[in-house]
Amino acid sequence: MVDEDDLSYVLENVASDARPATRSRIVNSHETRAFLEIGLMVLRDDLLDHRGPDPMEDRDPGTRLFGGLSQARLLERAEREDAHSERPRMLTVGMFRDRWRYKSQYTEDLIAYALRPSSRDQLTKEMLDRIKETGTVPLPELVRQLADVAMGRTLNDPLWRVQMILRVALPNHPRVLAFSRYRYEDGTAHWAAILEEITGRYRLELQSGYTWKDVADLLHAVTDGARFRARATGHVAELSSGETVLAGAILAMLRGLLASPSTQSPALPPS
Repeated sequence: MVDEDDLSYVLENVASDARPATRSRIVNSHETRAFLEIGLMVLRDDLLDHRGPDPMEDRDPGTRLFGGLSQARLLERAEREDAHSERPRMLTVGMFRDRWRYKSQYTEDLIAYALRPSSRDQLTKEMLDRIKETGTVPLPELVRQLADVAMGRTLNDPLWRVQMILRVALPNHPRVLAFSRYRYEDGTAHWAAILEEITGRYRLELQSGYTWKDVADLLHAVTDGARFRARATGHVAELSSGETVLAGAILAMLRGLLASPSTQSPALPPS
């Protein structure tokens, strides 16, 4: 089983000519992770906080996806962060060149770092933790809490937002394709098993003609739609009842998909 915290399986260009043991040490060093974290900060500056061309700047970095990722700007950003840190990074041009010969190599590894497996699984972990914390609350309340977790990441997690920009801007990039495939295939299968376990707690079962993968596919579709709407409007959409659109959509679907096993009657009340 691959250790998702081992960046040797994620980064392809760091110290590519070094011996395997040396390369592994450099790839997983504090300095390598620091350069990549600073790169994500610069991307957030340029892509998430960008408000249009700066008339005072001849070459505004926000007008190109990776235009601002120069060595000088990375080091300047690191120095700014270090000014408020008890553990400064102390990055140098030499450290960068020991890892990447060309900017294009760094850019490719930064994409891989942003879309690494551990970042994909964080939302699943947060939802599993919430399920454990809630105990035996009514199923509609559990659905509302899980919907809040999903939407909270949409508005509050800058990494998720950078990932979405990369998916839209680079739809055919191998790393983006792998990221999307994981979310829609492995992620769906994983959530199908979780959904089956959750409903088992409430002694519910699927209506005939459906599978747990069907339910997971539907949840993926409505969740992605609600997330993109939230990003476009800056807030989580609500129904006239005050229920969030995502929680309302999930509850409406579950009323048609789940049943009490003894009667095959709807498992959830109509409102």
